[in-house]
Amino acid sequence: MPLSLIAAYLLIGILSFTVSLVFYGSIERYTVGNAEWISTKLDQMFIPLSQKTTFKILMLTPFILGLLFIVLWWPNVFMGLSFALLIIIISFKAPRPFIGILLKKRRMKVNLQLIDGLTLMSSALRSGLSLVQAVQLVVEEMPNPLSQEMNLILSEHRLGVAIEKAFLNFAKRMASEDIEMFVTAVVVLRETGGNLAETFDIIVYTIRERLKLENKISALTMQGVFQGTILIFAPFGLGAFMYLIDPEHMKPLFTTFPGLILILIGLVLLTVGGLMIKKIVTIRI
Repeated sequence: MPLSLIAAYLLIGILSFTVSLVFYGSIERYTVGNAEWISTKLDQMFIPLSQKTTFKILMLTPFILGLLFIVLWWPNVFMGLSFALLIIIISFKAPRPFIGILLKKRRMKVNLQLIDGLTLMSSALRSGLSLVQAVQLVVEEMPNPLSQEMNLILSEHRLGVAIEKAFLNFAKRMASEDIEMFVTAVVVLRETGGNLAETFDIIVYTIRERLKLENKISALTMQGVFQGTILIFAPFGLGAFMYLIDPEHMKPLFTTFPGLILILIGLVLLTVGGLMIKKIVTIRI
């Protein structure tokens, strides 16, 4: 290997190490905040992972993946560093949205289970059980995650928290309009008096009708989502196909500065187009 190439590799390594030292403080502060948020959200999903362990995972994973990409692209240092930098940025940014998606799916599942849960509670109240006993019945009969959430309500109540406050904590964790409606009904009727069983039946009917409307709108917007997906991924498929047919013809796009600029412009335009399509097909009920 020529000495000039070795010197270039050493220089790149020294520069990378220097940049890492300069930005380490900012990276550490960002990761500490991320670890705290992720650990809290995982705890809400009943996934035990300490903040310290989360911090270690968030700090080590990006650099391990970056090093792996450098090794995979060796001896093409430029491409290796480019992909390593990209994967490091993605690894730092991706965990928070990913946990957000998991939390959203969990909340949606709780919402769907709430219909059966409220029906069960309504029947229990009509048979003469108290609200706390009705919640206990949901814990015993319903699957997770609703069972876990109701069990947490009971646990808080056993520790001395008022049942109304425990339900309000549940609504705060879920951040759902349906659950907010359910909890508001419980709190108001517990204070003023009223028939909880009948109110739960009305809430169940309301949630079912809203879900029917959501399904209809989802079916109508599915075509737009499909077309948008095709438009976004078609350039990547076409590029891969052309690269397989004539690699030499496509190489300048990845190995020259103008080619990389064109790729960057294309990615920006695809992102803007994707966001516009998402805004068009997203209808809030």
